[in-house]
Amino acid sequence: MKLLDSLPAFPPHVFVAEIDGAKAQTLRGFYPRIAKTLIFPDYFGKNLDALLDCLSSLEVVGQQEVVLLIRNAQLFLSKEKEEKKTSVLHVFRDAEKPENRYDGVTFRVVGIRGKK
Repeated sequence: MKLLDSLPAFPPHVFVAEIDGAKAQTLRGFYPRIAKTLIFPDYFGKNLDALLDCLSSLEVVGQQEVVLLIRNAQLFLSKEKEEKKTSVLHVFRDAEKPENRYDGVTFRVVGIRGKK
């Protein structure tokens, strides 16, 4: 996840899906938010394997470029053990790789630091 201090300008053709890290401090809070934001199928299993599968197949959003924007990124999964957060970040990195895409979509994750 690329971490920035301010929101970059995204071209109009980019689908930007936002999650507030303050509301996703646990996996329990994160999974339903990402599922709704990125229009995951109802059978999304709320585990890391299912997360990678869904992130690697985002044609449902109808755009060729998708950005997952995490606001207050410093709070994202902050109440989880470090290894769980690291595992989610690893899934994000894997989903960004073109060789792991099933859909031809360019996917990336951007984190925006919140106010201190």
